[in-house]
Amino acid sequence: INNCRNVVRQANTFFPDDPHHVMLKQRLAAETAAFIRALRNFLRGPTDDDILRSELYELVGAGHMTPATVEKGMAASNRPMFFLSAMSATLRKAEIDPMKAARVDASISVLVDLTGANERIFKSPIPLLYTRLLSRFLTAFLLLLPLALWQALGESWNHWAVIPAELFISFFLFGIEEVGIQIEEPFSVLPLEAFCNGAIAATSQEMLNAVESKVFEEEPR
Repeated sequence: INNCRNVVRQANTFFPDDPHHVMLKQRLAAETAAFIRALRNFLRGPTDDDILRSELYELVGAGHMTPATVEKGMAASNRPMFFLSAMSATLRKAEIDPMKAARVDASISVLVDLTGANERIFKSPIPLLYTRLLSRFLTAFLLLLPLALWQALGESWNHWAVIPAELFISFFLFGIEEVGIQIEEPFSVLPLEAFCNGAIAATSQEMLNAVESKVFEEEPR
């Protein structure tokens, strides 16, 4: 999140205010938003393709991206890297000091590294054997648990307390197992849409609007 914001912030700071570079600022912000949504799409899978396409065409409608870029991006084997490459291409068009360009490129390089880290997590799931072993052990344990509870709860009438005790323990142990399964693949439960739309895209647009309004250039009276 912070590195995506830094790319937009650095572009606002380093790019001149002439019409050409204002257009490049808008395009770089749009490509940053496209990148993070493409990364979400990679982590969510093909079921997210239609949503991604509609989001990218919203950027086309705003004039920040071409339909050809959208179609090439959707056809790319690695969509996040495609839009990172688009960000680098936009940066290359900016006529700014090479040191400043290197700082923006360093932020983009960090996004490349973080994309690779996400790919490693996503493509390295916990072996299915571990999950099956835990499930089978837990099932066998709970099936035999009444034998252990029988004597301990013998003071209740006809050992009736064994039933609620078994249900209570089973509920929490199976709950712990389910939490473990979710942690094995966290991207399905994380609020990725909130990260993409609120924390990155909306914040980037707010930064652009603030710079374009020239509110930071006003001197206090």
